[in-house]
Amino acid sequence: MNTRTSLLVLALFSCLSAPMTLVAASLEEKYFETRDNFIRQFEKSIDPDWMTAMKKDEHALAELEKQLKAIVGPVNVEGFPKEGKINLETLQNGDLGFGQVDGLRFSAKQEYLFVTTDNILKKYLTGQPKLPKDLAELSRTGEFYTRAFTAGEAVTYFAEIPVKSANGKSYVRAFLGLTAQDIGPFIPKEIFVFVTKGNRILAVQSPAATEITEIPQCRNEWERFAKKSSDAMEVYRSSGLNNEKAFDERVQQYEQQGFEAYQRCYDREAKNQKFFASLKKQAQSIVDRLLRN
Repeated sequence: MNTRTSLLVLALFSCLSAPMTLVAASLEEKYFETRDNFIRQFEKSIDPDWMTAMKKDEHALAELEKQLKAIVGPVNVEGFPKEGKINLETLQNGDLGFGQVDGLRFSAKQEYLFVTTDNILKKYLTGQPKLPKDLAELSRTGEFYTRAFTAGEAVTYFAEIPVKSANGKSYVRAFLGLTAQDIGPFIPKEIFVFVTKGNRILAVQSPAATEITEIPQCRNEWERFAKKSSDAMEVYRSSGLNNEKAFDERVQQYEQQGFEAYQRCYDREAKNQKFFASLKKQAQSIVDRLLRN
């Protein structure tokens, strides 16, 4: 075989053996181009008729959903339907639900599954300066799960739940968390799981199967700051209700500090509670289900 023939064969082989990831990447690029075009169109032409605007939004989301399904491919996780829906809720900038993480969402009873690809997630994160780019840090960031599962309520990290990857190749993480619209001494009752498998990123939100009890030490942490908030209220009242803005800011500061102290306490103390063994078992079961996909 001469040199020219060898080069031709090598070139042909290279084309035939090009990884499918290149094809997937081009599909992902087309998806973001289509998505951003829709967003720009809606920003330039705001329809005064909300019904017409909603129908245009639905049509655009349906088109993007088709593209996402082609990119993500078949999903078969035990306990979830095989057909997912686009995770984006709207393309109308400013509306509730705008800016959710691009991917597919699957619902089953009280559990939710989110699936995307690593390239889609990386592209999404480039436009989100408030979200960490490192997967390990992202996997314990409540805001990520808020954008993956719910737009109307915030997800808060409370306590790490140790899990492991059966294949030793996937990154896995689980934590005990809370979904709520407000802050306060609310007992966390949900498990959040994050798994990488191949070029996919999968996440699950699932209610804890065991009862999560109040931890007295953590309640005390909240009460300590609640006392400061109450004292601030008394000072405000005795001042003749002057400087309302400063008062509001001070009370909010104490409430936020108290909530953060409550969270940190759960992260310290949860592993010592009777309910923790059941949490570990449930979280590992979810990880195993995702890795079997």
